[in-house]
Amino acid sequence: MLEKFLLDATYDNEIVAFLNKISKSNYSVLGYHYPNYRKMLEKIDIGKPLYLGLRDNKENIVAILPGFIKTQKEGSVYSSLPFFGPNAGILFDKNNINQEQAHLYLLQFLFHELKNYDMVSASLYSNFYDNSDFPLLQKFIPDSITLDKFTSYISLYDFKLSSSLEYDIRKATRSGVKIREVRTMQDVEDIYNIYKQNCIDYGILLKPKECLKSLVEQSKSTNTVKTYIAECSGRVIGALVMIYSPSIASYYLPCSIHEYRSYQPMTFLINHAIQESIRMGIYYWNWESSPSKESGVYRFKKKWGSMDKVYKIFIKPFKDIHFFKKLGRLGIGELYPHYFVYPFSEI
Repeated sequence: MLEKFLLDATYDNEIVAFLNKISKSNYSVLGYHYPNYRKMLEKIDIGKPLYLGLRDNKENIVAILPGFIKTQKEGSVYSSLPFFGPNAGILFDKNNINQEQAHLYLLQFLFHELKNYDMVSASLYSNFYDNSDFPLLQKFIPDSITLDKFTSYISLYDFKLSSSLEYDIRKATRSGVKIREVRTMQDVEDIYNIYKQNCIDYGILLKPKECLKSLVEQSKSTNTVKTYIAECSGRVIGALVMIYSPSIASYYLPCSIHEYRSYQPMTFLINHAIQESIRMGIYYWNWESSPSKESGVYRFKKKWGSMDKVYKIFIKPFKDIHFFKKLGRLGIGELYPHYFVYPFSEI
């Protein structure tokens, strides 16, 4: 007998134990699934957590669906998960429940809970690693719009640096670049100022400072976040925030000062984080998605031997197309920042 229940903060220790248990055989468990990431999203007021669980007759968690919901007078939107679109979706313990059963129960539970809101749309991202959830999400999210996306990753089992990357790393060393972990709030200010300028220079949507502050605080006390700094002559010239699960290292927030790019601080930081990940027993490096396969970001990832993987976003609209056209792209972005509400290409 399986029981559906809402996962609030009182279950955090059980969630961590569940994720740690399944992570060595389920490579879709990301650092984003852990309670610390949820706490960061709550701090930046991304919305209200709506985390769903299934437990067996011994009260052990056997499946979870993390998500957030945001409500405005125009209606509510749900996403698993919002905020720069990390893969989330349903995670389950294959030794205690089968995949189809986990998807059926949790998606039924989700749409039952959403009846309590005046819904605009709901979006779910497929898992990071396992594409076998595609047909189940399609089956149990009726009348959904499906978008194909891609992400890049590295297998760390047999990772080897190319000669060009080895050259760049030697150049960073010769230039006097050193790496350390974050220590003070001044480090946070320095990192955020560099990151903010990078976003301005490249037209990238800026994460709020409270996001960085929260993650840096976690990096001091947990093993799910690490913040690395590149210094030269005592000046912070770059940084990299990584988010970890026991099996996956996720490349989350990179930044560097433009004038120091020739010193190769990002290559130096990434290689340091990769070597640390290998020492930690991490299996895969998750680059996250890129703007396109023609972008410089994508080409940079390819230099590291990256492979591509398809993932999908399933969007369930609860309003007709005229509602979304009336709101428009600008209105949707202002009302529901960081949520995938509706494909802009359709409006």
